[in-house]
Amino acid sequence: MFKASNISKSYGNRLILDDISLSLDKGHSVVVVGSNGVGKSTLLSIFAGYLQADTGTVESEKIGFLPQQDNFFEELNVGDNIAFWTKAAKAKSLPKDFMQLFGVDEYINKKVKTLSGGMKKSVAICCAMVHQPDVLILDEPFVSLDMFYKKNLIQALDKLKKMDKTIIYTSHSLDEIKALNSEIYVLDKGKLNHMVQGELSWEI
Repeated sequence: MFKASNISKSYGNRLILDDISLSLDKGHSVVVVGSNGVGKSTLLSIFAGYLQADTGTVESEKIGFLPQQDNFFEELNVGDNIAFWTKAAKAKSLPKDFMQLFGVDEYINKKVKTLSGGMKKSVAICCAMVHQPDVLILDEPFVSLDMFYKKNLIQALDKLKKMDKTIIYTSHSLDEIKALNSEIYVLDKGKLNHMVQGELSWEI
């Protein structure tokens, strides 16, 4: 269960988020769309607890967060990066089935700096899941991925939904939104409005 109530945030005199509320059950995926600079990353950072709202509350079970910028130790291998974030989260070791789900078990001993963009994104999500969160929040997870890794990520996230994980993410592409059968919310002028997929017929 994820519940955000009356979230507002301003930067100076500019109101970015205006009294936003969102309630989700387990096993749902939600995508937040909107033009660049509208406040999507701010909203997700508040949902994840990485940024303080001016007003409002967020209630949730364990949350995993993937920001746009990866937090890697490039000189370390994949396994050491995952181990570091596992220890930082005071969690148990990441189950092998999660690593297999995202394919990172195939390059667990490779240094992060040698990986492709798609591989790095998979590792980043695994690092965000070391404490086995119930809610996974992803800021632009599909950016710069080729078709192969987009397909793999979509399949992995779909399996997480079937495991009753709640997924909240941002995207600019209708392909990923349709593939994950996600509920669509449009952020515009500080307000978050629900929209059905049939109404969204352009690239965001």
